[in-house]
Amino acid sequence: MSVNVYTEWGKLKEIVVGSVVNTNRENVDLSFKLFYHQNIKDQILKSSVELQRRLIDQRQEDLDGLAGYLEELGVRVHRPQKLESVREYTTPHFTARQRPMDNPRDLILIIGDTIIETPVLNRARYFETDLVKETLHRYFLEGAKWICAPRPTLANESFDFSFVKKEPGRQDFTSFENRPERFEIMFDAAQCLKMGRHVLMNVSTENHRLGARWLQGVLGEKFEVVVVEVTDHHIDGMLMPLRPGKMLISPAMKPKLHFLPKQLQAWDMIEFDDPENTPYEDESLLLASANISANVLSLDEENVLVFSPTGKPPLSLTRNLEKHGFNAHVVQLRHSRVFDGGLHCATLDTVRVDRLQDFWS
Repeated sequence: MSVNVYTEWGKLKEIVVGSVVNTNRENVDLSFKLFYHQNIKDQILKSSVELQRRLIDQRQEDLDGLAGYLEELGVRVHRPQKLESVREYTTPHFTARQRPMDNPRDLILIIGDTIIETPVLNRARYFETDLVKETLHRYFLEGAKWICAPRPTLANESFDFSFVKKEPGRQDFTSFENRPERFEIMFDAAQCLKMGRHVLMNVSTENHRLGARWLQGVLGEKFEVVVVEVTDHHIDGMLMPLRPGKMLISPAMKPKLHFLPKQLQAWDMIEFDDPENTPYEDESLLLASANISANVLSLDEENVLVFSPTGKPPLSLTRNLEKHGFNAHVVQLRHSRVFDGGLHCATLDTVRVDRLQDFWS
């Protein structure tokens, strides 16, 4: 069947699993520092950071293992095209280097029978969806709708700097002037969680708010885009709906529950401690937050795929899931903070056994 996703928990039938082949460095430019501002410890980074070959190989090995595991479960797995060579490209407003599609969740939003390519903030990801165009085209031929958000120029004046300037010690952005009349639509698909008729979307900038406005206009009256502000960008490291009435929340989300709509505050919250998913000593560039263990992938309403660097069960997480009636299945996924993605980010579910419902009433 063509794409069909209305929730984060419908029975999984088809999925895209990412790839880090030919990753060699992270470009550290304005958009990189803006996006990762809360996780970059050394604010005076050079223009690029070389990544250790061993980390790349181990991450790819685990992504390949994840793809094989899902296939054994009967899920049809798609992979992005491998980045054969890293090329530099230049637009009228910036220069960047190509990167592989390691976290397909960030760039593509599947809602119902519609594929939406989102206008991401990171300049290095400008052409990244090209690596999965073949799969998207096949879905289009099978009946999917396929649209792209307006592609931003990503010029310096396009960004809302206000949320970074408010943070103490961020002298590196004081020279940039906010130009609200020049702000563009920018948001990642991973800022959205699908819960039937309601799409929960995290926003922290005017760029995001423009994105929420655009997305609501595209989806129309059948859907409601509900805006919250619980983190800087991606919401799927903070909370994850596992089935109607059940929500997994990270330790950092607990003091922010009052920011959620009242309908969601009434759901059962599954909490966990996260001492097990600590980084290795040589992981010097940690792009994802320590909340990454919440980035799980639901196989259906009863089975949840979780991960750890060793492949051993993260005890607090798995035990609490089991207490709430879920079966926790564990896979190995190393260096999730380095590559800025757990299981949810490193995948993109394209087909679930789903239909449009209202789970909040």
